Amino acid sequence: MALPKYDQIAADLRGRIVRGELTAGQALPSERELTEKWGVSRATVVKALDVLRQEGLIETRQGTGSTVRERTPLARTAGERYATSVATGNIYTAGEYAEIVSADIVPAPEDVATGLGIETGANVVCRHRVTFEGETPTATSYSWFTAEVGAAAPRLLQRERVREGTTRYVEMQTGRRPHTGRDWWTARLATEQELELLRLEGPAAVAEARHVAYDVEGRALAYEVGISPAGRWSRTEEYPMGG
Repeated sequence: MALPKYDQIAADLRGRIVRGELTAGQALPSERELTEKWGVSRATVVKALDVLRQEGLIETRQGTGSTVRERTPLARTAGERYATSVATGNIYTAGEYAEIVSADIVPAPEDVATGLGIETGANVVCRHRVTFEGETPTATSYSWFTAEVGAAAPRLLQRERVREGTTRYVEMQTGRRPHTGRDWWTARLATEQELELLRLEGPAAVAEARHVAYDVEGRALAYEVGISPAGRWSRTEEYPMGG
């Protein structure tokens, strides 16, 4: 089911902010520009901007319009990272980077096997990373790939950053282009390891996002679990990733 128009507008602007296309202090398109671009009423645009204000992403002043707020670092979704990679050739925005904790072949846990459409216990590639914005850890995540994909994309097993992003790299190595992504979210208490990696004082809540990227034939390309500190927005949706 398609999102309401105001939510589509908010999602588009939100994506541009978290990808670094719109930076702190930069003006958003005017209400008139957004009304014309999206073919909607001014009330719909105002509702979309209200969503972003409530999320703390923008501020609006009479006579000057809406601008991007100075903000705490945000954990971006896997889909947003892929879009950044396609647009810029680099999955990371300015000031953002990742440290690779591990890159190994391991037996697939049940949830990973279900996400990738393989048997539980089958060999998979698992990459564990911590993503930073400046000195602040914004997320820790695990990316999982089938042994077939791992054989075609050997850099997945190196403890080095894949600057174009793992999904984009897999696409270039295998020719399998992401077509659809599915994300689902939950909130829970952080584990002891997560408290340490994210530099949190426990007990602390975290958001957990699970993501599967599918190719045009509906086969899973990648399965990812990302954990970020609480206080971020969350949404469950299915969306095109290209192709």
